[in-house]
Amino acid sequence: MLKRVIGESSYETLRHALRDGPDGVLKRGRQSPRTLSSRVPPFLERFKGSTADLPRVSGTQRKITESEAVKNSPICCNKFLATDTLQINYLSKTGESSSRMIRTEEVYEYDDEVFVVRAWCSLRKDYRTFVSSRIQSCWDAFSQEPIGDLLGRLKKASSLDPGNVAHEVLTHCSLEIPIAINSLMKSSGHKSYDKRFVQGAKKRALVRWVLGKPRALSLLQTLPLEQRGDVEEIVERAIGDTKVTTSTYHSCVGALQKTRYTPYLEFRREELILFIAEAMVGDPAKDSVVNALKQDLLDPSFRIKPGLDDLEEFHKEFNKLKKDSDKAKKKYKCKNKPKTVSSNYRLYERGQPVRVLAIDEALRQLKVCVESERFLLGKAEFEQRVMDAVSAEFTTKDVEGEMFSKRLGEGLSTAYCAFGLRKYNSSWFTDSYGKEWLDLNTRSSS
Repeated sequence: MLKRVIGESSYETLRHALRDGPDGVLKRGRQSPRTLSSRVPPFLERFKGSTADLPRVSGTQRKITESEAVKNSPICCNKFLATDTLQINYLSKTGESSSRMIRTEEVYEYDDEVFVVRAWCSLRKDYRTFVSSRIQSCWDAFSQEPIGDLLGRLKKASSLDPGNVAHEVLTHCSLEIPIAINSLMKSSGHKSYDKRFVQGAKKRALVRWVLGKPRALSLLQTLPLEQRGDVEEIVERAIGDTKVTTSTYHSCVGALQKTRYTPYLEFRREELILFIAEAMVGDPAKDSVVNALKQDLLDPSFRIKPGLDDLEEFHKEFNKLKKDSDKAKKKYKCKNKPKTVSSNYRLYERGQPVRVLAIDEALRQLKVCVESERFLLGKAEFEQRVMDAVSAEFTTKDVEGEMFSKRLGEGLSTAYCAFGLRKYNSSWFTDSYGKEWLDLNTRSSS
């Protein structure tokens, strides 16, 4: 409305002036909180800086350093899988050094150049997380060759894993896949979450459609021929294992639906509707399903209005999602499995409830911001709101677990990508005062 009143050029001038202003200028003159408030629980603790400095810091000074690390630590992170066996010298939070062999599994890379490795630890006989700033030295566990660039080595290992290519293919269609599954399963008459998945000919059609997209085809070209079949198998298993909650369907529809701000998504909407129509040829429920999907995606007045019944249904489905995740966790959590990145692990990873809920909640809040014409957001404040909403659905023990913030951060990163926000598009940037912003005007359809 302000743009219409004062004109587009004046609006842009004012917008850039506000962007360059001090912290809190967008909140009616009140100072905004720092990256994370002082109430942030200890599960977010991560160090910055060189490990060489840590042993020389006194106990009192170390507390100050950790407090500053918590306050300035980002939440959003990029996750990839990497299989490697390493020997490391590691410095604990208390300053104790130890040598141990680890078998890497997950890597979480943050914008502040810190990364966290999730690995099986031979010393503790369990899974542990290792912060890069505390790894004092590292070498190959078999050849004993020292490793200077650990992150580069892990990224190289990840590029050889078909699971990472499959993950990118699935992430690229992270809005379309849940909507397609929800639409295709309606024809079978199954309404409950337990049966909300696709199988048979409809599953194979969805797999072919996803793998036939230009992005998927270009990613497959990066792999040797013998590994492309592995990608197809992982994608097919992932789609077949996916159960869609009502919350996930609504959040994906909200991000993809037609509004006056999403003309660039028109092709994706029409392509999805056309696929559902073709996949359901001969099905008596085809017309009703396609018409319902058109109403959800193409009607600008469509709104999801939460109510008591919706809330009860959400908790019912979310509890089942947690149970499914626990079952998958028991299957993969075995120190003797032949491959660290196994199919059971991928099943557990996809259904991780913290990640799933973080994606849903972030997409929902981003949609609300666009609808209310709030296109410039404090990034840390937005992510804290998502964290608060997600944390409310878990116990204190869950929230204080070492992996909670990392799963949530990876979910946020996936939600940004699904919503069309990209770092290379300056969708989030730091102003001259050091404050980070999210710019929703930079959304793209890719």
